[in-house]
Amino acid sequence: MTTAATDILLTPQADWWQALWPAPWYLPPLAALTWAALRAHEKAEQHPPDDDTLPDQWDQAA
Repeated sequence: MTTAATDILLTPQADWWQALWPAPWYLPPLAALTWAALRAHEKAEQHPPDDDTLPDQWDQAA
């Protein structure tokens, strides 16, 4: 929103401004997609416990 207000009020003439001012609108979805991909990779790396380490019914608390 700050970049949109700057674009309206100050009308920057730099060539790079046209590419930069919408960046805050693109960054949150990009960050969310990156987080989702990294989280999926992290979950895929986790291995379920072996049968030897699972507590049986009698070892669990009531």
